[in-house]
Amino acid sequence: METEQPKIYHHHTPRQYLLPWADADERIAWLGYGKIQRSGLTVVGGENDFYKLKELTIPDIDCLKVLIDGLPVEAGRENHRRFLEMYVLPTQLKARFEQRVAENGEVMDEAHVAENRHMLEVAISNLNENYHAAIERSFWPYLELIKRRDFSWYEDAPQAREFFHAIFVQYFRTKAVKERVCQKGNVLFDDMERVWDVLSYILAVEAGRSFFCSRRDFQIVVLDNDTQVPFITSDQPIINRLTEGGGWDVPDKMELYYPLSPTKAMLFLEKSTPTAGINQNVSIDDAHRYNMMMLDHSGLRVFSNSEEYLKFLKQCIDAKGSNSLQ
Repeated sequence: METEQPKIYHHHTPRQYLLPWADADERIAWLGYGKIQRSGLTVVGGENDFYKLKELTIPDIDCLKVLIDGLPVEAGRENHRRFLEMYVLPTQLKARFEQRVAENGEVMDEAHVAENRHMLEVAISNLNENYHAAIERSFWPYLELIKRRDFSWYEDAPQAREFFHAIFVQYFRTKAVKERVCQKGNVLFDDMERVWDVLSYILAVEAGRSFFCSRRDFQIVVLDNDTQVPFITSDQPIINRLTEGGGWDVPDKMELYYPLSPTKAMLFLEKSTPTAGINQNVSIDDAHRYNMMMLDHSGLRVFSNSEEYLKFLKQCIDAKGSNSLQ
């Protein structure tokens, strides 16, 4: 039987999500770093060791526990504690194992040592990546139903709970959100990058719980785009349309814009939001406006099925003198 290997390249923008923008060879056009290229889906939307488990310090763990203890729902607190225990276990086991090897290496079987090191490295490299992949697999069927305007699942509590958990995991998992959070000062943690995997999980679960509980105050609106300007997406595909891109100020309200393909997008709006001015069959100007919003919220790249449209976007960036995606 083939032994599982540590995963090196981790996708923070899921490959499955980007497929509608890719060609038959699963290559996708993207704009970033001041250039336009076309690459395979296996080498875009991620980076090496992005989800590799970090070795948390005792103060990190203590501060996370303080944060968890202050959350309002006991069942949620218990789930967060279990996730924290699961997250720290592989690195703690590795540290104890290496200490044992250092103390007793001369009498230990070399093959046994190598096998155990490999298993621990697999867990440290793959556990978090596999966790995200499992959530994404449960998420795709809902997106397909939304494209068909089938919202029957929305009133089914288990399905709605799964949807809101998954959408906020995807919202918080990205590199763009991580980098913006790490730029902010924090009184609890001396290294936000080190604790972000656990903290983003907590934020995703709490945001998903909040929106699940208030879901009857919101509605899903599907946008159709039959124009010559396709919807683009980015490495931050789910955005709050009520905030400006590039920042991390805590918004008073949250309404989501989420492109699903070059011809479909989703809005998640409060029912009290006036929809008279929202064209569900978008115009060219509408499509470009949504695309500029996506561009403003992106991190390193935007993606499209049209290299020609990306050339136009690059001209817009150059004309504005913007540093976006440079």
